[in-house]
Amino acid sequence: MITQEINGLKFYQFEQFNNFGIKHGFFTRLGGVSPAPFNSLNMATTVGDSNENVLENLNRMFSVFDLDLSTRYDGWQVHSATTICTDIPRNVKTRTIRTDGLITDKEEVTLVMRFGDCVPVIVFDPDKKVAAIYHAGWQGTVLQIGRNVVKNMSEIYGCDPANLIAGIGPSIGPDHFIVQQDVEGKFLKAFPEDTDRLISMKEGNIHIDLWEANRLTLEKSGLTQIETSRICTVCHKDEWFSHRGDQGKTGRFGVLITLA
Repeated sequence: MITQEINGLKFYQFEQFNNFGIKHGFFTRLGGVSPAPFNSLNMATTVGDSNENVLENLNRMFSVFDLDLSTRYDGWQVHSATTICTDIPRNVKTRTIRTDGLITDKEEVTLVMRFGDCVPVIVFDPDKKVAAIYHAGWQGTVLQIGRNVVKNMSEIYGCDPANLIAGIGPSIGPDHFIVQQDVEGKFLKAFPEDTDRLISMKEGNIHIDLWEANRLTLEKSGLTQIETSRICTVCHKDEWFSHRGDQGKTGRFGVLITLA
């Protein structure tokens, strides 16, 4: 990934997306107005921050790309494999739809999601001009939400998976994602042929590699152009919000992608 800093906001991008002129960013926690423990570019009101702070932070993020906040479409993230398609921005006066995957082929829509250890993934089809973003916590990873995103892009927009490019952004890394046997069992069932690549034991603890699990899901869905940041949010709490690293008292960082 490459780093950018504009108007005091630091964010990361995938070069292969930049090659197609796609506006996107994985925004760090730096450059916002929220107080501790949400300091400072927090994008979620659900953690206890004020609406005013979050709106200002969103505006700052959008302004980096000269985007209007009225173009945003975001969802109520619930750790599912649900994916929706949209051709208009979200009406902020209506109830937010529960979903963990968003897809659009419209330039007037900016897709936005929030993260704090879960895996952020963006996808783009340079042929059909379709963009997607999805949120893959361990539950969404087990449910293989990436497969649903690719399926919808193929069936609804006519995308060829072989043409898609994907970027797996910063999240909790395998060194810090320690689970109990019940969660391990779900991964054993979901990825029966890949357990040696995803699950390891260290000092009596079970570790799972969410980056590799999501990469494998995309690969098995037909993608060949997949880039992984391998930036751990727990290791780099100075730049990223981390639910585990901050014992649950923290904010959420924003990720956006648009065809504009």
